[in-house]
Amino acid sequence: CLVVSPRYRKEGRGDSMLSFLERTAISAGVSRLFALSTRTMQWFTERGFVEVPVSELPERRQRTINLARGSKVFMKGLNSPRELDAEELFWAADAPQSRQARGGEGLGYRS
Repeated sequence: CLVVSPRYRKEGRGDSMLSFLERTAISAGVSRLFALSTRTMQWFTERGFVEVPVSELPERRQRTINLARGSKVFMKGLNSPRELDAEELFWAADAPQSRQARGGEGLGYRS
């Protein structure tokens, strides 16, 4: 579960947590990261996740998912820490301070 308290949103904290999770997963040999969401689909797609069918989830997780919640399943392939570095540089260029300096305009980034 990845949640940012409303009082800390728009500060890049969600991105920081996701980056930590991605790097930890790569270090553990994980090649695919999954996210289930009912509300923040755009946030995940902006960070490289793609919507996939429930059948893409590991079997163990498929058996426990509550389909009645209507969660969308997203997956992101994890290749290397260097690829994550490149993604982070892209997002850093559109950090909250940069967005404010441009009057809130950005690259479609929202946290």
